[in-house]
Amino acid sequence: MTMKRLERECGRGFSYNSDIPVLENYYQKQYNLIRGGDTELVTYELVMLGNALDFIDFVKRSFGINLDSKEKSVELYEEVMDALSRGIIKENLFDKNHDIAKKSGAYLGFLIIAGVGGEWMDTSDGGAVLIDGREIYVCDFAINRLMSGSELNAVDYYKKIKTLRKY
Repeated sequence: MTMKRLERECGRGFSYNSDIPVLENYYQKQYNLIRGGDTELVTYELVMLGNALDFIDFVKRSFGINLDSKEKSVELYEEVMDALSRGIIKENLFDKNHDIAKKSGAYLGFLIIAGVGGEWMDTSDGGAVLIDGREIYVCDFAINRLMSGSELNAVDYYKKIKTLRKY
């Protein structure tokens, strides 16, 4: 799956399966074009990519874990979510804001699009990954996982979504 909005200077999009530095470079170039006045490039997909990259950076700085776009990162993501949920709920390390939850949901959506397929969709109920006509509310999953002490498991969630895919 490639980014829908193509960078005009390169004339090509990037795969969600690209290495993180490639995606960071793509995002930075798009951001610079937007700052230069090319506001057509502001898409929900680009916003979610930025949030996912922010989460990847946060996890690397906070935990020393390198997340990527490969399916194996779903297990690492679950470990991070478990640590974060203990910090938010049990140890009250973070304020109860949704910023980290939204960014972690964007990263989960990024993993789903990279591994299963689909595309970002901005709905009246919030951001979703659209897969074969089904709206998957990954940010809601992340918010529930982190903020409500839910026992949800990202690995199981990912596997269930994978079974929804029509091939």
